Amino acid sequence: MKKLLCLCFAFSLIQAQAQEIPKKILFVGNSYTYFWNLPQTVDLMMESDSVTVIDTDHSTAGGANWAQHWRGEKGLQTQERIRKGDYDAVILQNHSMSTIQRADSFQIFGEKLYDLAESTGAEVYLYMTWARAWNPYMQEQITAGYKKFAESTGAHIVPVGPAWQRSSELRPDLALHDPDGSHPNSMGTYLTACVFYTVLTGKSPVGLSHRLIMKDEEGETLYLTIQSPNDALFCQKVAEEVVREMSK
Repeated sequence: MKKLLCLCFAFSLIQAQAQEIPKKILFVGNSYTYFWNLPQTVDLMMESDSVTVIDTDHSTAGGANWAQHWRGEKGLQTQERIRKGDYDAVILQNHSMSTIQRADSFQIFGEKLYDLAESTGAEVYLYMTWARAWNPYMQEQITAGYKKFAESTGAHIVPVGPAWQRSSELRPDLALHDPDGSHPNSMGTYLTACVFYTVLTGKSPVGLSHRLIMKDEEGETLYLTIQSPNDALFCQKVAEEVVREMSK
């Protein structure tokens, strides 16, 4: 069974990379998605590499889980946005403790959101999150929860948590968490975006810019993220290696 689970997981990653690059993407999640503007960072990475011009939206609320997205709590309109958005891809990110504290709800409401998104023709991607800074052992259960869901639905996995784990093993000096030990800091979001870039495009992120720049409505320059060249390259290599290894 364990071998079958790994094979299904690997197939999901390979299948994700074989898909046409999505041009319109909806991120469904909470603060792990909107901290440091992850959707816009992914957008800029893809556009800066001339992969394609994409459009990213997000349906997010602080602390939200999939049940709350489905029920329309916290002012969310996720169901309506999925139905009417004509998205190529819907990315689902559940509460960071959901696989540990609410495993049944994780599966039940994840399947509802998956079925809804799939019914519109969108590809579904699972944003696998990371462990809290003070308890890295959480990652095993988080990873297992998302793998189980991918196996039962066929959703594609974006292995962000394992990339954070690899980064911490190789560079424990490189902080990825916000000082609260839960949310991502700017570097954590950069690494996360590199993983998304790799899965969504099927291309290596190595060589992407360490500075991502955009314009506001008045044409003024906004520096969305600025990392050192060496740290950015490290994140790119970690993202590439983790996605490749999980695709074997």
